[in-house]
Amino acid sequence: MKTILVTGASQGIGLEFARQYLNRGCQVIAASRQAIKSDRLNTLKAQYGELMVIETLDISEAVSREDFFNRIGEKVSKIDLLINNAGIISGNEEYTYQFGELDQEDLCRTLLVNSVAPLMMVEAAYPLLKNGTNPVVVNITSDNGSISRRNQGGKYGYCTSKAGLNMITKILSYDLKADRMIVVCLHPGWVKTPMTRNEPAPLEADESIAGMIAVIDSLELTDSGKFLDWRGEQIDW
Repeated sequence: MKTILVTGASQGIGLEFARQYLNRGCQVIAASRQAIKSDRLNTLKAQYGELMVIETLDISEAVSREDFFNRIGEKVSKIDLLINNAGIISGNEEYTYQFGELDQEDLCRTLLVNSVAPLMMVEAAYPLLKNGTNPVVVNITSDNGSISRRNQGGKYGYCTSKAGLNMITKILSYDLKADRMIVVCLHPGWVKTPMTRNEPAPLEADESIAGMIAVIDSLELTDSGKFLDWRGEQIDW
């Protein structure tokens, strides 16, 4: 049985990852800042029982990460798939500052949560990933992080943080190569989630996640370090 760790699991893409992997009979560790209080996660827990582990985690806090892995280390002996899904649109999680009103602290928090924290999660999860069967790390990115595709202004923090996550993915693919770990960044598409509630996103979460799971299932070591979308198509950096 595969053990899957999903961050940002209390809503949107993370919640749908948890639901679909549970439906496949996998053990899912669902982590987020509001995990314990999440009615949706608790509903899944009631349905799937011991397959579901719900844990509180703030990926941006070192103490929270340490406490989290100490707790789950007592519950599981391995992680087969780490999905670094937790992310924010901006430091305040609502408003994206435009040029002329940029806020340094807001930008730094966006980079911390979307770029630095996923890297620290991989490092903290490394001992459990080493015990996994054909372990995979998936960093949920965005085509907003593609420099070659960028054709408009704005979203400085978000776009830069996702470009940074893409670079981190590429570097990790080399550092973890000797362990035969696959590391990829996946763009889920423009999905209807709480983050895109004010945008005309065309893609439903269940379709996006089903596509990404199919991509994850098909991954080989030669795919490590790639930037792919939910259909498995490669995206230019």
